[in-house]
Amino acid sequence: MDTSSVYLQRVLGSGCVAQAEVLRMDGTVRTSTGRLLTTVQEGRRLVRLFEAPADTIAAGITVGGCTYVAAQADRRLLHGKRGSAGVVVVRNPPFIVVALYEEGHRPADAVLAVGNLADLLASRAGGPDSPPGDPAGPQAGL
Repeated sequence: MDTSSVYLQRVLGSGCVAQAEVLRMDGTVRTSTGRLLTTVQEGRRLVRLFEAPADTIAAGITVGGCTYVAAQADRRLLHGKRGSAGVVVVRNPPFIVVALYEEGHRPADAVLAVGNLADLLASRAGGPDSPPGDPAGPQAGL
């Protein structure tokens, strides 16, 4: 099991999200906590939405065949809602982290935990001397 899988499992275990995966910057899946959330086409569309976040408001955020209404969109964060569930997508090269939260999860906790995970994975990708951290630790607001 690679490091990103371990960190995904920690975030999943924190109770902030129901499912998560890590994409490469080309939109392909690197690792997932279970069944894949995104198709290759959806992953590539997410990459394009980060380049033109204003398009997200009109198009929504599609993950797993479901389209979420954009609640927030910028060059780092895409956050969409569908009823009381939602999707959080955070870009921090060389990775994009995608996570779903369900009814009962606090959206703010999901956004924070996914952002922390993206930061951690990006810092770890910098080399073997990068400091380890815990994306679901106290900084996640748990």
